[in-house]
Amino acid sequence: MSGSASHRRHRRPARRAGARGPVRWRLLALILPVALLVAAVGFGLEQVVLAPGEASADGASTVLARPDVGTITATAPDPARAPASPSAGATGPGGVKNAGGLSAITVPTVPLTSTDPSAPGGGPTVPAPRPAAAGAPVAGAASGDPFASAALYVDPNGDAAKAVRALSASGDAAGAQTLQRLAGRSHADWFGDPVPATVRTRVADRVRVVRAAGALPVLVAYAIPARDCGGQSAGGIADEAGYRAWIAAFAAGIGTGPAAVILEPDALAQVDCLSPAAAGARYAMLGFAVDQLTAVGAEVYLDAGNANWHSVADTAARLRLAGVDRARGFALNVSNFDETADETAYGDAVVAALGGGAHFVVDTSRNGRGPAAGNVWCNPPDRGLGIAPTGQTGDPRADAYLWIKVPGESDGACNGGPAAGQWWLDYARGLASRAA
Repeated sequence: MSGSASHRRHRRPARRAGARGPVRWRLLALILPVALLVAAVGFGLEQVVLAPGEASADGASTVLARPDVGTITATAPDPARAPASPSAGATGPGGVKNAGGLSAITVPTVPLTSTDPSAPGGGPTVPAPRPAAAGAPVAGAASGDPFASAALYVDPNGDAAKAVRALSASGDAAGAQTLQRLAGRSHADWFGDPVPATVRTRVADRVRVVRAAGALPVLVAYAIPARDCGGQSAGGIADEAGYRAWIAAFAAGIGTGPAAVILEPDALAQVDCLSPAAAGARYAMLGFAVDQLTAVGAEVYLDAGNANWHSVADTAARLRLAGVDRARGFALNVSNFDETADETAYGDAVVAALGGGAHFVVDTSRNGRGPAAGNVWCNPPDRGLGIAPTGQTGDPRADAYLWIKVPGESDGACNGGPAAGQWWLDYARGLASRAA
């Protein structure tokens, strides 16, 4: 249902007067006003003012249903430190993180309001776009908060879930119970395979599974040229033309329907490692990606680094150049360890610098104990799981706290870890044992 509901008139067919005798004329004079009154009342009762989930100016979502249904109102909640060059973590073999699960389990952060019957098995719907009011800030213009009425998908066949089953089978019930704190939560799915046809297929397969479970796909696009500036997660598409083809394939894999996409971790924060020409090309690629992804109904969050990387003004300027005005907003703290409160405060400041219209999400996957001494970013020891994924942040500008980084996957070959993106059981167990 769109935000502009149709108003259909239900009128009784007009009757012809027939004979011209005075009795018939008198009868007609009595009946006609009554008929008109009934028609007017019938028209006035059957109407829909706002679509489910579409927020009014005060943050409430109201449905005025048919006369025998009544009114339903759902009110939305009303109301950082990190390294100089963090790595988001590369994709594992095959270019997607933990995309193999076919048996669906969901953790409903908040209930679904409705389903999309056109999606395989149904899926959560999000409000249709509404035009911005005259004079309203353009930054972050988007259709609506995708997490306001969505379930988040928990992978029953990911590395963490498999490890829980293995620990149980080995008789380590306590270890399995501890690791379940990680395995029982939702995380984003990362895609970085450089072949467009392959990424389209893998995105489509994953989206189909998640939507069939009645949940919202949360995807990470991670294939920008010169990815991670050649660091632990080096890779990506070779050139701009290749990236445009890749992101078009990524969008095609999403199909039509709700999804949230975290766009290119580190790409904006690390733009300084590029030549001026390459930096200009990167901004153009990110803007193209925003347009491609929003065209298929995805809500896009451009990665914006973290609170200790760039100033508020610098981050806001980079986001503008990347097309944040056409996206939902931005993402913070991806694959990092800064405290949630610090990142949220930073996000609020960036939103204000953008004009007040943008929104953001914060990665809380591993920040339960904050950053390590010296802001060590690559597999720092003694860290813990952060706030569980949720759309209930208490901040009207923060759409969600998410586990964007897959906790338990290595940041790179450092501090005893395997290559970036590889599952590391010992680290995962440590994170789970020190959960917030």
